[in-house]
Amino acid sequence: MKKHKLFTIAGFVISIVLLYLSLRGIDYRQFAGTIKRADITYAFLPLICIMISVSLCSLRWMRVVGYNTRFPDAFMALLIGLFINNVLPARIGEVARGYALSKRIGVPFTYAVSTVFVDRVFDLLGLLLITFIFFPGQALPAYVSKALYALVAVFLICVLFLFAISQEKVASKITGYLHRHPKPFFNKLAKRISEIHENLRRIRTPGRLSVSVVLTVANWFSMAMALYFSLRTFGVVLPFAYVPFICAILQMGLAVPSSPGYIGVYEFLLISLLAIFGIPKYEAFTVAIFFHASWYIPYNILGFIFIIKEHLHIKDIQKMDKEA
Repeated sequence: MKKHKLFTIAGFVISIVLLYLSLRGIDYRQFAGTIKRADITYAFLPLICIMISVSLCSLRWMRVVGYNTRFPDAFMALLIGLFINNVLPARIGEVARGYALSKRIGVPFTYAVSTVFVDRVFDLLGLLLITFIFFPGQALPAYVSKALYALVAVFLICVLFLFAISQEKVASKITGYLHRHPKPFFNKLAKRISEIHENLRRIRTPGRLSVSVVLTVANWFSMAMALYFSLRTFGVVLPFAYVPFICAILQMGLAVPSSPGYIGVYEFLLISLLAIFGIPKYEAFTVAIFFHASWYIPYNILGFIFIIKEHLHIKDIQKMDKEA
């Protein structure tokens, strides 16, 4: 069985199990009561914050790509990638994002995909920074703190490795080793590392790095504001100081396999994180559904419009995914 099929099956199984666990034990009368007391004053603020976040992410990616890429180019390609991740399995949205940009501005497909990976490095770096800045310390049980430290350590190692290959000597040694193996997979991996190295080398100047890091932190802080306003919509009381931390851990937790759109996984993770701070399950589930829908629906609407506007076809994207 192909790797993509295994990943897809595992994702659906995990999503179904976690959705069941998210629903289990909820008092539906209290759940309905939470919905009834929703304050529409805050209801549209999460959407505004989410669109600001997407805009900041587009600005950062635009700087990574270079080639005089304009904001509308990056914004449109990014939304297409997010839409594909929401509707297709195996998370080929990153490839779709690179493919859409390569068709729109005429850069090579492999180069465009490599800039997506570099852009994701900044995402991960921003999440790590927010986790350290807003880590609640004593507010967490000891076993939770240890598990989160382990998770952050894994992601930190990944970031350090990617920045290590921005060094000429490191990248040359790794690609030289991979080229000594005759299998096509190793040659493709060596090529991808070389492309990532070139992108990282080009943007690692202090000025460029500083701007990219600032945009990243602002991006995730905007998402944290969206979560905060989602909580306020349903009258859920939680100090804002905890919200960026919850948002960062939630995003890192989405690395696990899931169905398209993270259905089930998203709800379970957010319910579990809010439970740490004493939020009842019926309230947490209401917030999770609302916050999930706040980005899921606009991403899909805009992504669908853009994919039609750009005359892209799902089959072409799937084909490019095999070549990536």
